[in-house]
Amino acid sequence: MSEVISLINEKGGVGKSSSAITIAQILSISGYSILLIDLDPQMNTSKMFGKSEEGKDIDYEQLFCSKFDDKATVMNYISTTDYENISILCASRELNNLIYKIYDESKESNVELCFKHNLSLLKDDFDYIIIDNSPFKSYLTTCAMCASNKIITPICVDNFSYDGLMSLFDTIEDLNAKYALSIEFAGMFMTRVAGRTTLYKQMFESYENMFGDKFLPVSIRNCIAVNESNTLFEPLLTYDKRSTAAQDYIELVNYLGLMDNKHYRELAKYLKGEKK
Repeated sequence: MSEVISLINEKGGVGKSSSAITIAQILSISGYSILLIDLDPQMNTSKMFGKSEEGKDIDYEQLFCSKFDDKATVMNYISTTDYENISILCASRELNNLIYKIYDESKESNVELCFKHNLSLLKDDFDYIIIDNSPFKSYLTTCAMCASNKIITPICVDNFSYDGLMSLFDTIEDLNAKYALSIEFAGMFMTRVAGRTTLYKQMFESYENMFGDKFLPVSIRNCIAVNESNTLFEPLLTYDKRSTAAQDYIELVNYLGLMDNKHYRELAKYLKGEKK
């Protein structure tokens, strides 16, 4: 049974795509079967896997506005990648137009649940489905949220994430009530942390006091390897599996309980160079 996880933040530049890609890669190296879904018209996740052109011929309207009868129809939207255990549903700039089509359909039906239905047809094909969302709140993001079991949010060391977080909590509550869903906010975590500065410590304590266990005590350190891997379109663990950011993401995956001991042992082999 697939678990669907969305990465959402209404603020850009927080490392959302990098986080989605790295979490997906960690889980795939561990032996889990992963579907990455790129719903950001900027296509950063698709570009990482060399798939920026594949989305141009995709009929997204059917995928988001119709309920399919069989999984083969959904699988037609999915591409393999050069990385073992990672498949991808690519983004396209056409997603910008899809937002308005979903809005029009929502006047007549609960179209927000179509994407959830279609992903449910893949429940036996992937262990995790990870969705990278646009930073702009839209009906497309609503569809992704409705399809998700869990939502996690990367944030920066500043005060600008607060309003977006409160809005996100309200949206989750509203969708759960409206459609009898059980979307869980699994937590927020800091990214691009430049050392244990006074500002970092103050913001860490502030968020911890404000959000309690919704604030994850795992922060992703800023390191040059992340920027370099993005520039070279090479996932982080492939580029530098020993980087501090890679270590932090592994800790985050463990903290979220996404990996059991058996799969962690597979990851450990890779980190030791015993497994490609």
